[in-house]
Amino acid sequence: MIHIRKAQREDAERVLAISAQIWDGNDYVPSTLADWLTNPAGELLVAEVDGTVVSFAYRTWLLPRHAWLQGIRTDPAYRGKGVGRTLSRALIDRSCQDGATRISLSTYFDNTPSIRIIESLGFERVASFVYLERTEKAPPLPATANPGIAEPTPEEVVQFVSVSPYLATAHGWYPFEWLFLPFAARPQAFLEKTPYRIGTRSNGGWRSLLCASPGREDGDAAFLSFLDGDPGDFAALLVQASRDLAATTWESMIPRCGEDVALALACLRRLGFTPWQDGREDVLCYDLIVSRLKGRSAA
Repeated sequence: MIHIRKAQREDAERVLAISAQIWDGNDYVPSTLADWLTNPAGELLVAEVDGTVVSFAYRTWLLPRHAWLQGIRTDPAYRGKGVGRTLSRALIDRSCQDGATRISLSTYFDNTPSIRIIESLGFERVASFVYLERTEKAPPLPATANPGIAEPTPEEVVQFVSVSPYLATAHGWYPFEWLFLPFAARPQAFLEKTPYRIGTRSNGGWRSLLCASPGREDGDAAFLSFLDGDPGDFAALLVQASRDLAATTWESMIPRCGEDVALALACLRRLGFTPWQDGREDVLCYDLIVSRLKGRSAA
């Protein structure tokens, strides 16, 4: 029998043991587990089989009434036994009980078992991205002339992003690490995630814009969330951002949907950013509208 309950501090050792079996031991969960166990805005659940924790997952909130699920992990020895489905169903039910009208998550393209589960539970794929990273082994960034880089106001940033081809390719979902925000729902939330914003001007308006955030701790990669406009500006904007943020490494999620690709992808690859899957979309964003779920259940 599968038992679902809220995680306790004493579950940390078992959670970490499961996490160590994910992504060849390179899972991000160890770096955030302490916060998951103490953050009053989130909830970490575990699934037990015969008294042993065999799966876990975390729920937080993107926006009021918009839940975000992440870190859904199951001990490989217990996969295929319905544990992941039961835990995912519990996360949905608890989110709805807490007032969620919308629930979202992201996953990697080859996570076939999880994708099968979430799609069967009503989640729909709404956007896809290419994950890239620029490591310290990448060639130095080129020396570029400053094309008149300046700092836009928050209002100018929102206006630029709202009508950008970049956001259109992302179907309105704005990336921040492995979390994606529906930009139009609350632009202020995006501004909070990416406090560093620079651009270039032309004819009284903004020609190009870069939005990023520094690493959470010293040594962490900076995250590039947005880069759009004139590709001729991109290198200079990245050079300036690297200086200002003291960033020697970068990560980014660039929107791609089939042949519809954000302009930044080709430029970043030339600047030493390496995709995991040769530029194919590999990070998938899923969304569930609770009212549709209820309607489907009623039917």
